[in-house]
Amino acid sequence: MLKIRNILLAVSLLFATSIAAQKAPQISTDELVFNFGNIAEADGLASHVFVIKNTGNAPLVINRITASCGCTQPEWTKEPIPGGGTGEVKITYNPKGRPGPFYKTVSIFSNAKKGSYNLAIKGDVSAKVADIIINYPYSIGNLKMDTKKVLFSSIHQEEMLVEKIAINNSGNVPLSLSVGKVPDYLSVTFHPKTITSHETGEIDLLMSARAAKKKGRVGEDIDLIVKAIGQREVTGKIEVRANIIDNFSKLSSSDKAEAPVAQLSGTLLEFGNLSDGSKSVKKGKLTGTFDITNAGKSNLTIYSITCDDPSVEISGMKKELRPRQKATIKVSIRPNEIKNRLETLVNVVCNDPNGPIRLIKVTGYK
Repeated sequence: MLKIRNILLAVSLLFATSIAAQKAPQISTDELVFNFGNIAEADGLASHVFVIKNTGNAPLVINRITASCGCTQPEWTKEPIPGGGTGEVKITYNPKGRPGPFYKTVSIFSNAKKGSYNLAIKGDVSAKVADIIINYPYSIGNLKMDTKKVLFSSIHQEEMLVEKIAINNSGNVPLSLSVGKVPDYLSVTFHPKTITSHETGEIDLLMSARAAKKKGRVGEDIDLIVKAIGQREVTGKIEVRANIIDNFSKLSSSDKAEAPVAQLSGTLLEFGNLSDGSKSVKKGKLTGTFDITNAGKSNLTIYSITCDDPSVEISGMKKELRPRQKATIKVSIRPNEIKNRLETLVNVVCNDPNGPIRLIKVTGYK
């Protein structure tokens, strides 16, 4: 009899446990990971709503949700979700300052089971384009410019390149723009040609190396004429320089192995204190030197050795150096023309395919 009672008790407990199990909540979703794809940092917050299903027979209560990153914020249905019902979990991602791919998880803690139920979001953030702030430190009348010096640092004879000057009309009346004499290798256009009050625009300078008909450094100071309506015109200068070089793109590896090599004795020429009375000043000039040696296997052609600073003179240039031949270049400065500090560059343009443009820095101070 006792044995039968024990059997009946065990069956009753098993049945009760089974009934209790059937009354438990069950959490599920149709998706575990949501892909935002590409989102823009500039567009701000991105959100997605996961639909939470209770597939059990007892109310589902979400106690808390934690995120793997502070950039990810969860919101969820706070009321109990009945069996067979649905709720929501909204995940919001902040892409600010986080360009590139991301993968973030959230953990849902509820009364459905021990541990957590995990969801994830992923995507790729396109970086926000930084706001471009243009400074206009140079002026011709009420026309402001971001630069007055334009350099085509390297252009070969088959090329045509454009450089731009950003402009702004800081005055209260429109400005009409034009230029004086322009060399054949350069064309200048204005956008717009008449710039209204506080309007911004640009000056485009198109350089044709072929039209220059030479290699080496070329340059021109161009008159920029600014006329305000009802006022006298004002003229300023735009300095345009270009280094025209050979086109080395067609050289084979064997051609380069046989090419000339320009070897400089140094890239810095320091005159030091220009007020020092012990320095040897001849005819109002101080002179320093540097050497160019052809360390290659074919003739080195020197197209130009120049300095844009008018207080600096170059002499001793040779147009061609045979292999192992050396030339000594004299760099002379006029201290009386220098007010405080000299800091300029000597440009050497040659046919060395591994370094067609070489720079020597020239310094001095008072």
